[in-house]
Formats: sequence, C-alpha cells, structure tokens
Amino acid sequence: MAENYKWREIADLPADAWLLTNNELVALWRIWLEQKDTLADQRVIEDFHQQLRREWAIETGNIEGVYVIDRGVTEMLIEHGINASLIPHQASNKTQEHVAAVIQDHADVLDGLFDFVKGDRNLTTGFIKELHQALLQHEDSVLVVDQFGKLFEKELRKGVYKTTPNNPRREDGSFHEYCPPEHVPSEMDRLVKWHAEHVQREIPVEVEAAWLHHRFTQIHPFEDGNGRVARAIASLIFIKAGWFPVIVRTSEKVKYIEALEVADSGDLRALVSQFSEVQKRLFLKGLDLAYRAKPPLTVDAAVDSVRDLLIGMGQIPPKEWVKAREIAAGLRNRAVGKLNHVAERLRAEIGSVRSGFTFQTAGGQGGRDKEILQVAEELHYPANPAESNLWALLQFVTTRKAQLVISFHGVGAAFRGILAASAFFQGEGQGPVRCCDEFFQINYAEEQAQAEKRFDPWLESSLVRGLSLWQETIRGEAR
Repeated sequence: MAENYKWREIADLPADAWLLTNNELVALWRIWLEQKDTLADQRVIEDFHQQLRREWAIETGNIEGVYVIDRGVTEMLIEHGINASLIPHQASNKTQEHVAAVIQDHADVLDGLFDFVKGDRNLTTGFIKELHQALLQHEDSVLVVDQFGKLFEKELRKGVYKTTPNNPRREDGSFHEYCPPEHVPSEMDRLVKWHAEHVQREIPVEVEAAWLHHRFTQIHPFEDGNGRVARAIASLIFIKAGWFPVIVRTSEKVKYIEALEVADSGDLRALVSQFSEVQKRLFLKGLDLAYRAKPPLTVDAAVDSVRDLLIGMGQIPPKEWVKAREIAAGLRNRAVGKLNHVAERLRAEIGSVRSGFTFQTAGGQGGRDKEILQVAEELHYPANPAESNLWALLQFVTTRKAQLVISFHGVGAAFRGILAASAFFQGEGQGPVRCCDEFFQINYAEEQAQAEKRFDPWLESSLVRGLSLWQETIRGEAR
C-alpha cells in the first residue's frame, strides 16, 4: 500500500551541520576568483554570467512543467537570448510569446536577486512574497483538484499565502501533505528567523541553501510556483557568497525529487550533494572559459593551470588542505608526548614496586578501523579511517593487557581538509569504550598553535576518563 507523507513542523539544522559541507567548493571558489580577476576582457565573464542567468530562467520553469523545452532549444536560448521565435509551438498550451514572457519573468527575478545582494538586505517573508509575485507575473490561473478528484482552473493569487490545502497525489496514489494553511504564517516566520541565526553562525553555503530550500518546500506556502520560489531563495544564498544560482536541469529532475524526499526523513546529505555538484559544474565551466580566454604563456602558468584543473576535477587536494594533515601529525606527536609523561608516572608509582607491570607508549599509522568506526557512530559523525589514520597509544600490562588510544582520521567519504580525533579505552578481548564526549575537529583553516590550544584540554579530559576506565577494569579483576 502506498504510504502518505504527513506534514510536520520544520526542523532546524543539527548542531553538527558543518559535517554536511563540501569544502572542495571553497577551494574551487578561490581558484575561480583568482582566474576571473586576471582576465583583461571582463566582457567574457559578463557573457558567462548572462548565459547562466538565461539557463536558470529556462530550467526553473522547465523542471516544474510550466513548459517543455528540450536541451537543444535551451542551448539556443542561452546563446541567443530569450526569443519567442526560437521556442517550439508544443512547449506549452500557451503561445510562444507567453512562454517567452514567463521565462523573462524568471530572468528578471534572478537579476533582482543580484540587486537584493548589492543592497545588503535580509531575507524576510515580505521579500519571499515579492519573489512569488514576480516569478508568476504572467500566470493568472492554477490547476487544482476538487474533492471529487476533478481538475479545474482557478484564479492564482500572487504574493499571498494559500488559503486551502495543496497536497498533491503521487503516481502511486499516496498523498504528500504540506503545511496546513492556518500554520503557514508561523512556519514562514520561523524559517526566516532560523535562517538569520544560521547567517550569524556562518553555516556553510551549500548546507544553508539546501536547508532553506527543503524547509520552504515542506511548508509550500503558496498555491502554485513553490518550486520556483524555493530555487530562487536557494540561489540567493549562493549569490550572496559570490557563487552561482541553483541550476537544476530537467535531466536531473528525478535525482532532485529523490533528494528532497530523502530530506523529508531528516537527511539533507543528498540535496547538499546535488547542490554541490551544480556549483562544481559551474565553477569548472567558468575555469575552462577563463583558460580559453587567457591561455598560459609561460611554463609556470601552464603548471598552475594543470594544477587548478586537477583540483577542480577532484583528483588532487589544494595544498592548503594538506595543512590539516600536518596539524593532525603535530597533534599526534603532542599526544605521544603526553602519554609518555603518563607512562613515566605509572612506572614510578606502580611499575617500580611490582615487577611484570609495564607501561609502554607508541605512535603509528593504520589499523583499528573497526574501533574507530564504532566510536564515531556513538559520537554521530562519519569517520573515514582510510584517510590520515594516525594514532598514539598507551599500553597497560598488569594481570591483563589494555590500551588507551588517541586516533586521528578523516571525516566524510573523501578528504575535504577536515579531520577528527577520538579517544577510546580497550581491555583485552573487549570492544572499545570511548573516552570523549565529542570528537576533536581539525581543519586546514586553523593555525597549529590554535589547534594545540583547543586540543590540550580535550586530550587531558580523554586521558583522565581513560585512566578511570582502566581503574574500573582492575577493580573488576579483583572481584
């Protein structure tokens, strides 16, 4: 039996929202800024942005079924401008001139977003209503389904919240329930309030855009055009950051809808990933354009160009990301030094009066994947032991063996300049028991001294807990 989706109030981002980010985009953005600013003819960049605006204007209606325009026609309109004569008759049940006017409305809205950013305005419910009114300027009616399942047209109210439910029936017969009309104003107020808080928290761009887009679609505040408004406000987030609007092509529609449905269950990763892929595609397109407009004339410039291309393709990390690995190595050495101090104290207080009781320290790389993943699951982050798997340990040998391990490893499926440290105690023949309430985050943007200042109290707390767990093991042996 098909399962209905029941509406629930929108939820804020989780505390660890930064784990959803793709820091690869930050590196691409920096390279893009450097490349485009070196071009003598800035008209090349202006033309590139203008073509992106046309593509956004076409695709944001295309993906919603407002009209049907194939990729070939889309590319002609992108290159030659929004011209009714280039639009096929079968694109809509409306005239070619009407379709061109709707697309131009979309383009004008995108231009308005750039003006909004220049004016340094804050996102408000009033501005969202303005977006809706502008996007649907040339659309006067909307198809709705009555209580008997029959379609009929009714007047479309623009820039006004819905007054009746707009819950669509899916192909499998199930209903997707959006926010009831009576709750729309309060939910929209909550949406913009949380967004303002996210701006203060400096939530990563692609994460905030995905969150804002999805939560807006959960509310579905207008009778029609909600998808276009959602893509407009998501684009606004990217534009504010100096990135590109959200261009979801018709060929990506199924993946896009699936990502939104996964987000309904509380998982934004697929939608963040799709928005990241869009941005990456556009950054690489811009970098290729910059290269063609100004090909390298020296060996050094050619080497830099190849490096930037490989970074953009994800084949190598930017040099600055490697700094995270260097910081992790430094912290691992710091942990070994601290463990040496603990081992010396244990030898002096225990080993000196009881032969056979030994305490050894070591530092190394690789292994312990199972234990790292188990602790990471408890701490709710995606550990990647395949990346920068460094460790420091203190081994206790009394009547039984045990060890206290400080692990340094990757976060996420691929290296993005972020690593983590965790701590666990493990008795002989037993599974790991974590010694920390949270993992320690390492990132490429921080200086070594700053990381050490944060790391020392985290390490101290972890070692104290680890020693307490060892003491409990000794008590257990005595019983």
